[in-house]
Amino acid sequence: MLPKWDNEFSVYNARVDEQHKKLFELAAHVERISDRAVSKAEIKDLLADFFSYMKDHFYDEEKYMDMISYPELAAHKAIHKNIVQTMIELIQNIKSTNDLKEKLYIIAKQWLLEHILYEDMKVAQYRRSLLSTDDGNEVEFKLEEEQEVKIYLYKCACNGKIHDVPYNIHKKIQSGKKNFNCKICKKSIKFHEIA
Repeated sequence: MLPKWDNEFSVYNARVDEQHKKLFELAAHVERISDRAVSKAEIKDLLADFFSYMKDHFYDEEKYMDMISYPELAAHKAIHKNIVQTMIELIQNIKSTNDLKEKLYIIAKQWLLEHILYEDMKVAQYRRSLLSTDDGNEVEFKLEEEQEVKIYLYKCACNGKIHDVPYNIHKKIQSGKKNFNCKICKKSIKFHEIA
């Protein structure tokens, strides 16, 4: 059984989380068809959905990691490239519809379990590692229901540094009740824009 979306998989970036939820939906679709007969048209549609998702998500995720100066961006891009290449090889080397279903299931499982649950979590840990409360404590990222998918960007005194903060921290800063500091320059982060 493939895992279903749970908040424990959150990277605390509303836009990325929404895209990851879409991948969980696609993987669930793959799982549903794995033990029943399907037409080639249905498989083609599912593959088209995966490729469309990959194109959009990888572009957005890489742009986001560049924006926050993620130090392992090059390695992460290589992983994305490998996933796309694996999908291309999958399509080129299919022997039957059942073979394709089986390979697609393996790819979805590896992608969910290895990429999101490990690689993308490293990006979330990196973000968290850059902030501290004004009294030097670790920052707690929390999920809160939002009406719109937004990214809250803040700047510090570091040259060109952008901090992406989750909604709960954005609310605390905007209320004036709490300050958060960059762990590198030790200065308070200041609101920059909503992306």
